[in-house]
Amino acid sequence: MDRVVLKPEDSPFGASVLRKVTVRLVPLLVIGYIVSYVDRINIGFAKFGMDKAFGMSATQYGFVAGIFFVGYILAEVPSNIAMTKVGARVWLSRILVTWGIIAAATAFAPNFTTVCVLRFLLGVAEAGFFPGIIVYVSRWYPNAQRTKVISTVMVAIPLASVIGGPLNGWILDAFDGALGLAGWRWVFVVGGVPAIVLGALFFLILTDSPDRARWLNDSEKAWLTGLLAQEDAERAVAAPVGHRAALRDRRVIALCVAYFLLLCGAYPLTYWMPSVIKQVGHGLSGFQVGWLSAVPFLAAAICMYLTGRVIRNERSSKPVLIALGISVVAFVVTAAELSVPALAFLAITVATMAAQTAKPLFWAVPTSYLAGVGAASGIALINSMGNAAGFVSPYAFGWIQDASHGNTGLSMGVMIFANIGALLVLAGLASKARTARVPVTGAEPAPGVGA
Repeated sequence: MDRVVLKPEDSPFGASVLRKVTVRLVPLLVIGYIVSYVDRINIGFAKFGMDKAFGMSATQYGFVAGIFFVGYILAEVPSNIAMTKVGARVWLSRILVTWGIIAAATAFAPNFTTVCVLRFLLGVAEAGFFPGIIVYVSRWYPNAQRTKVISTVMVAIPLASVIGGPLNGWILDAFDGALGLAGWRWVFVVGGVPAIVLGALFFLILTDSPDRARWLNDSEKAWLTGLLAQEDAERAVAAPVGHRAALRDRRVIALCVAYFLLLCGAYPLTYWMPSVIKQVGHGLSGFQVGWLSAVPFLAAAICMYLTGRVIRNERSSKPVLIALGISVVAFVVTAAELSVPALAFLAITVATMAAQTAKPLFWAVPTSYLAGVGAASGIALINSMGNAAGFVSPYAFGWIQDASHGNTGLSMGVMIFANIGALLVLAGLASKARTARVPVTGAEPAPGVGA
């Protein structure tokens, strides 16, 4: 009879150390990411006032929603490289404070051009936050725990919509005209201030690495530092060495393409969900639209959290392939049944659950492959190139709506074909990994993309 071999982190001592780390760090990371996403998506609700104030078309709205990602992409890799030099504590705090100031300043934009400039600067300011968190998590958690922790942190994405939807809808209705500001302007004020406060909390609470943690005793530091160093050395065998090698690595480039397509299938949900619900549900108030917009993302948050806890093979690409397949089917049903509001709402809820859950499942792939300083630049490149979808897909969705005279079903082709593309790229990587051989005795083939 085979004896079950426990991993070090499954021991009572190891589990106790990781619980201590989780309690100390994860809640703050989740809150920070919620605030970042609220600041990123609140323009979906501000749109209801901005289009009247500035006479925006759907194409222009898609542009102003997406210009954020131009600044984000340009600054992403430099930001993560800077973080490796100054430390996560200082750099993540800086990111929070600067983006909070810029987000709040958007409330006072006098015209469409100024909004575009501030959205671009918001992207520059926020660049590096999410990949910084991913790298930071890899500095604290072993491979087997990383998918669960990343899934927990990324629950912030749908939670931001759950919280931001009703909150922003309420602000639009309740704050309109307060202190002489329109409701859409208050959306930016209320979104920006918490980021500044959180920046101070990040600086006070975060610790750069386990060996510097005063809240761990010497034996806990030694155990966690040793385990992480061992796993980092194992990954380093097949991983690109250094920043330049990571940026030129073919697998990293393929993962950039896959993540770009995956996010093309998810971002239009974030920016266009309120408008689609308002269009399908005639006569709904801003507050009602906010609550209905929150339901699919609440379901997605639950799905992401539970999925991260049932994944047993943290190096497998099968879970993300399954999620993408479900999202394709659900988006097709949504596009075909927009004339039946209840069925369309159910289908888009399933599509949101699958598309959002695919994100943390994807990150199990590069984080189990990249190591050392190359992990910072490689993860930043994947995230920045992937987030080009934040500009391309909302803009494409809006352009198709204008060109088709408001045909939302046709616009959803953006999500459908993007998810099919992501599925094919990741399936191709998994297929190649099954035939690959790593020149190390006992090593598993191609860590990070195995099926």
